[in-house]
Amino acid sequence: MFRTYLLPVQAAVTLFPLVVMLIMVPVAIHGYRRRGRAGGWPVVVFYSFVFYLIAALLQTVMPLPARTSAHCSAARYAETPQLEPFDFYARIASASGGDWSVSTLTGLTVTWTSVLNALLLLPLGMFLRYYLRQGLLPSSVLAFATSLFFEATQYTGLWFIYACPYRQFNVDDLILNTGGAVVGWLLAVPLTSFLPAINPDRERVRYGGRVTVTRRLVAFVTNLAGWLVTWVLATGLLAVITGSSTGRRYAFAVGSALGLVWFWLLPALFSADPGKRILLLRIVRTDTRPAGFLRITLRAWVAYTPLALLWLSAAQYTRDALFPTPFGRLLPYAAVLATAALWGWTPLMALLRRDSRAPHERISGTVTLAVSGRPRRSGSDAPPVPQQNASAAEQRHPDLVVRPLPDGHRMALHSESPKASGSEEPETPDRADAPGGV
Repeated sequence: MFRTYLLPVQAAVTLFPLVVMLIMVPVAIHGYRRRGRAGGWPVVVFYSFVFYLIAALLQTVMPLPARTSAHCSAARYAETPQLEPFDFYARIASASGGDWSVSTLTGLTVTWTSVLNALLLLPLGMFLRYYLRQGLLPSSVLAFATSLFFEATQYTGLWFIYACPYRQFNVDDLILNTGGAVVGWLLAVPLTSFLPAINPDRERVRYGGRVTVTRRLVAFVTNLAGWLVTWVLATGLLAVITGSSTGRRYAFAVGSALGLVWFWLLPALFSADPGKRILLLRIVRTDTRPAGFLRITLRAWVAYTPLALLWLSAAQYTRDALFPTPFGRLLPYAAVLATAALWGWTPLMALLRRDSRAPHERISGTVTLAVSGRPRRSGSDAPPVPQQNASAAEQRHPDLVVRPLPDGHRMALHSESPKASGSEEPETPDRADAPGGV
């Protein structure tokens, strides 16, 4: 019997890395915006929560029966839902013959089925209280809704993939699942009292002003993905309206025009490209004054030269754009050289010297600045960040320059002195001019 319950866990172990790859960047973005960093204990708790949800869902659908013509006749018992509450008690009493001793109950399959149904959502109640800070009533409602989703998945034959249900809809499962979640909610405090407290406001004060390599990399990936998705949607819509041949003909031109707007005009006008804006970053001079149109233009054209050359090389390869023979032949080599010089050389120097800024920042005289914390709306229930927290941060980092932004955010920029290269987290540079990003 227990082998049946272990099979979904094995499947969850296989599926979990794929899910992590899909949600890694959105989770990092949420972490930077809410807590000022993408790592830490809350991320460990979140991914364990994701793994648990995958395993719990697979427990309700696996093992999958073979889709044969005889399937519905073999699983006919599942077509009639069991709607009598607490029927599991009567079945245990009948199977045990009135003997409620532990030795007798542990030998009954119906006992273990009931216990495992109660344990299925017990971790959910703990996660809801410890990680999401939900009260008893919201947690009970969410647990009941989760159990109802599982039962509906079973009764519809995995949402009509199968011609008939292969597991029975059982009201006792709703009761046991929800009851187990309530027990988990009650046990959350004593069982998690030894775990670190999850306090996003405190983390945001401590880490929100840091511009690490990881933060800049996430901003760059987000920016690049946003451009690619927008280009695909634009060219796809053009192809639908005018025809596939027309969409193909103008795909290169649309992508180039969109790239100019996305990577140059938007940063030059708003001091941040979409990726940086999402990650609460912006571009300023080294003295935190506004960078200006010309400086950001110079920065953008230097920083994205490798991307432009790669784009032109791809267009030359697909023959969406044809360039003169010497230029066209040299494009791939120029793209590789520019990528190594502008995107590869700087991180290498940072590892060796720890005080090297990216070429596009040195040439343009700009740095990337962090907007620490989320904007507070009027009437918000979120408690304001006390001023003494900011003072303590400045005392811990005497080389930190803090200036107010026009929109009320706080900005943090580390000086370029050797002392500024230190960090409470040695694995990521605690510098506003962390190298290697754009």
